Amino acid sequence: MKIFNVVKNFVSYYKTYILILVIIFASTISIIYTNINGKSRIVVNDNELEIDDRDNKIAVYITGEVVNPGVYYIDENLRLDDLVKECGGLTSQADLSEINLAEKLNDSDKIDIPKIAIEEENEEDNIENNDDNDLININKASKDELKTLNGIGDTLADNIIEYRKNNKFNTIEDILEVNGIGESKFENIKEYICVN
Repeated sequence: MKIFNVVKNFVSYYKTYILILVIIFASTISIIYTNINGKSRIVVNDNELEIDDRDNKIAVYITGEVVNPGVYYIDENLRLDDLVKECGGLTSQADLSEINLAEKLNDSDKIDIPKIAIEEENEEDNIENNDDNDLININKASKDELKTLNGIGDTLADNIIEYRKNNKFNTIEDILEVNGIGESKFENIKEYICVN
């Protein structure tokens, strides 16, 4: 009973120090266990994974047209093709024309798999191939049609209509006679207008 009282008094008197020692001891055991186990827990794409820190792993970030983009910890000798498989494969919109699937990956690489570009008609080709039916006839065009020309607003459209009440545009250059239309404005619209 006397020993019990001595222990009780000792614990009561040194309880703060004992608590600190227990915390230090528990932390040390935890660190030792992690180093012996050699494994850490990481989060990849909202999934908690356990990786082995002792293995030769590299971190690679892949984005774009893959099923599960994100950061992946993979073996250092893997190729881009292996990484694509690891992240669930490619989407149907993936464009591999500029991608080398045999590329060897390095730590901290960022790979972006591009999307297939939607082929758009070349506007310049369209302009060159326009016939007179696609051009704005400045002798007959309505105000709204005139306003579709680059830089022609309400005022200039009204000026063109007013001018042609008394004059006919014989050539597209005649539009320079309209109040408010100078050389720079003419350069912007000359490919889009006609007089026939």
